[in-house]
Amino acid sequence: MKASSFLSELKRRKVYKVEVAYGVASWLVIQAASIFLPTFNAPPCMMKAIVVFLALGFILSAILAWVFDITPQGIRRTADISPDEAVEIVRQLEAHARQEFVRGYLSALIYAGLGDKRKAIDYLKCEYLNHGHIDPTAMSVDAMLVELRGHPRFQAFAEMPQ
Repeated sequence: MKASSFLSELKRRKVYKVEVAYGVASWLVIQAASIFLPTFNAPPCMMKAIVVFLALGFILSAILAWVFDITPQGIRRTADISPDEAVEIVRQLEAHARQEFVRGYLSALIYAGLGDKRKAIDYLKCEYLNHGHIDPTAMSVDAMLVELRGHPRFQAFAEMPQ
């Protein structure tokens, strides 16, 4: 991995922001500890323990910031590829599908993962209408299609006779 792509990945995953916030919070904790520990006659090793604990926390926070995103919907795993890369991958998959066989169900899963509900449902319908061994009732429990379940076109499709 190139250094520039690694740094851009750190920025995309918001690791910089987390580490700056952690650094500021750690500095405040160290300042408060330097005031309060002598006041309560704490041994000098307490300050060393706090600094070591905060340094280890810095490393842990970098790892957690890399792996997880905090969103309004809660803590979620960070996507492994950027949306720009995903669009290029889908373009390559469609070009490959024109030359060789790619199941419509797999394409539907990719579009569902990208959030393009319309294309995902179109691929599912095409696969079903071409007798592609697709079970609409099994789709209603597929975890990859959870975002589509509330869509009216998906509900109408799932209710089609087998």
